[in-house]
Amino acid sequence: MMKNRKRVVITGMGILSPLADNIADFRQALFSKRCAVADSQRFSRWFDQARAAEIRCCEVDGLADEVIASLDNAALWAWKVGRDALKQAGLEQQQALLDQAGLIIGVSSAGTEAFLPLFERRMHDFSLAKAIFSGGFSSCCSSVSSLLGLKGGVELVATACTASPNAIGMAFDYIQNGKSPIMLAAGTEPIYLPTFAGFYALNVMHAESCTPFSGTPGMSIGEGAGALVLEEYQHAVDRGATLYGEILSYATSCDAWHETGPDPRANGAVQVMIKALHNAGVAPEQVDYVNLHGTGTEANDRTETLAMKRVFPQRASLPVSSTKSFFGHTIGAAGVVELIACLVTLPEQRILPTLNFATPRANCDLDYVANDFRQKAVNVFVKNNYAFGGNNCSLVLSTQPASVPVSAYQEQRVAISGVGAVTALGHTINDMLEAIWSSERPVTLQPVAFHQDTLAEVGELLAVLRATRQFETVLGASLPDDAAHLPEHNPNFNTFQIGGLDPRRHLRRYDRRKATRGGTFALIALCAALTSGKRKISKDGDEIGLIMGMARGPQETTGKYLQSLQPNPRKVRTSEFPGSLMNAIATFCGISEGIKGYTTTLATGENAALGALTYGYEIIRQQLQSQVIVGGADEHFPSMALYMDALTQKLQLTADAQDYQIYAKTPQGFIPGEGACMLLLEAPETAVARGATVLAEIVGYGKACSNSYFTPGQVNEKTQAMTLAIGRALADAGLTAKDIDLVCGSSNGSQQSAATEVEAIWQTFRQEKPQVPVVNYNAFFGFVASCAGLLNLAVLIDCFRQQRVPAIPYTQQFCDRRLNFVRQPQALSLTHLLLLGANEAGNYYALVIKGQRRG
Repeated sequence: MMKNRKRVVITGMGILSPLADNIADFRQALFSKRCAVADSQRFSRWFDQARAAEIRCCEVDGLADEVIASLDNAALWAWKVGRDALKQAGLEQQQALLDQAGLIIGVSSAGTEAFLPLFERRMHDFSLAKAIFSGGFSSCCSSVSSLLGLKGGVELVATACTASPNAIGMAFDYIQNGKSPIMLAAGTEPIYLPTFAGFYALNVMHAESCTPFSGTPGMSIGEGAGALVLEEYQHAVDRGATLYGEILSYATSCDAWHETGPDPRANGAVQVMIKALHNAGVAPEQVDYVNLHGTGTEANDRTETLAMKRVFPQRASLPVSSTKSFFGHTIGAAGVVELIACLVTLPEQRILPTLNFATPRANCDLDYVANDFRQKAVNVFVKNNYAFGGNNCSLVLSTQPASVPVSAYQEQRVAISGVGAVTALGHTINDMLEAIWSSERPVTLQPVAFHQDTLAEVGELLAVLRATRQFETVLGASLPDDAAHLPEHNPNFNTFQIGGLDPRRHLRRYDRRKATRGGTFALIALCAALTSGKRKISKDGDEIGLIMGMARGPQETTGKYLQSLQPNPRKVRTSEFPGSLMNAIATFCGISEGIKGYTTTLATGENAALGALTYGYEIIRQQLQSQVIVGGADEHFPSMALYMDALTQKLQLTADAQDYQIYAKTPQGFIPGEGACMLLLEAPETAVARGATVLAEIVGYGKACSNSYFTPGQVNEKTQAMTLAIGRALADAGLTAKDIDLVCGSSNGSQQSAATEVEAIWQTFRQEKPQVPVVNYNAFFGFVASCAGLLNLAVLIDCFRQQRVPAIPYTQQFCDRRLNFVRQPQALSLTHLLLLGANEAGNYYALVIKGQRRG
């Protein structure tokens, strides 16, 4: 049925910029036409003519010293702007509303700062606390949500320069589905040596300050953070909130062209703007202004100008400008910082200029509002951003809330019509299922082999940690002297690794030169899902999207890139720079198969693919895209981060596959795995019309997060958060606990994660269905972090077909007699199942899946 979109307004803003650290001073700096690009204080020691727009300091209050010491700048800045936005919105003390509010952060370089002392050869500065609490890519989400008291679930968008506008778009969708009346969307980006060195080596840096669309080409790098409180319009009006603007719509797309350069035909940039305008119900002629990406580089400026000419027939009178001329290119924070610049100036009927504008470059012939503010009333405007990998994002906004009619969409049911997987247990879904049903012996585990350079670095680091007694201070225990405790000597440090894989047996097109291990797994699973769903991509790649969920990302490429920083960061290997980004695997898959629709990478950690599944669900439900592939991929690489996780026992490992006993009374630990799983989502009618089989249907989901990131032993709070996610999923599906026929967890098997999952299941089902069957199949293929939940779902789709379920493997004595763990294969009448998942830092997912019975 047709459904009107909800109005989503902006009720709070927070900013941290080289220009200012608050909204009032930021507005004044913009009106004063200040340019923040200057000689770099941090990078001049390595690079000639190092210029940047840097944050010199960030004053914070309200946080304990030990918390501040454990945060990196990505988290600290996101917390600061998030708190300011909530305060401006009048929500900082409204805990009942914060309990519902979710957090979505966009960032490009996260989890980096903790390990900078290693890259920069400053071992004595290494902080174990920072490595533990800020050493993961998604850690900023968990720390910020805990510190701000948000409990609606988190996601981390990692699409480089489109990360923050994409985060805003996801928050917009979350409100559309009635998950919460309030969301906090943020972007944060400190500039670290690996990022600066990569752009410098690509020879795209401007020697002075960027002059977008004119003069000498080149970008100026910047850093900063921004946050917006998004709120459902009537909810905001009813509580008397100030409205700073309205988000009318957004869209994303992928060029599927090149790892770094934009498509010179501008097809992706054109597509994303047309889609965003269509979603808003706005014609190009209604747009009063466009805030461009405008990096200042030759290729980007030329392509973006061409895209504008193709989309806007009134381009001669349409003012456009680039705000990067004020504060540089803030990468993952670019979209939100630039959008806030618009929101604080456009209501004054003044359009931001493009500073430093000189002689226009060839083919750059738009009205770029050169050098001075222009007086003009602006209502509808567009904010565009583009990124490495061909990721494009476009937002359509209004400065006058409720002045533009709401758009409508045909609400869709969301079906799973294709599935593909590759694991150590089997290189195809059929091989994997055959091994599970036949109860074959587990695969042979592979011992971890750390690189000698890593071990040498570790030796130096351990000496520092012992000398500074950081283990005693942070963990309350000294580091044992025996070598058996160290991961490289630990017989338990084994993994499920994929062997004997010949990609050319599974793929029509495969560029081995550009393929990483994780990218290969993802591409094989993606193509298998397309084949399963009888979907061939020819010239209709814009009709299909790709949402990837990542845990550790392209580890091997990242490791090689970071190693190349030494001894001279000026000679860093640029071939690995774009491949080290979290969205590199989605880029590789999109280019390989010509996928050009909605494309995003979430890097929320363990079970990030479940976040991708919920986002893909929203895209199909709102009829934003015909089909979407969602999934995750993991490759094993023994990095320094993995070593530290093992050393601090964040990884609790076991030696033998049959000792990997999930929900065991005496858990022995878990075993990491590698592989990928992909699902094809679409409306059931679309699948049937193509001759594909509807495998299952997603009928509801819920998210929640605990606020116990800095108190990891708080199992009760984690249980409450997972129970809340389950309750939200059941309500979304219009079901109760008694309607669920099977519960599938995706705990990695460690004592705490299993205890949280078990207790949440019991709290949910003890009244209406205490004997609901419970399964978890991670022990079959190892804990494939990003897509553990999705791999379980792949098994369950087959269970729907057969109306029977395999037993939980290997576990002899279960941890809780109250639950009905499936100990033997059994026939079950399956209609609805509940799929659970969590990340390592207290973010929880629950999805209700409806099966399709077939004879």
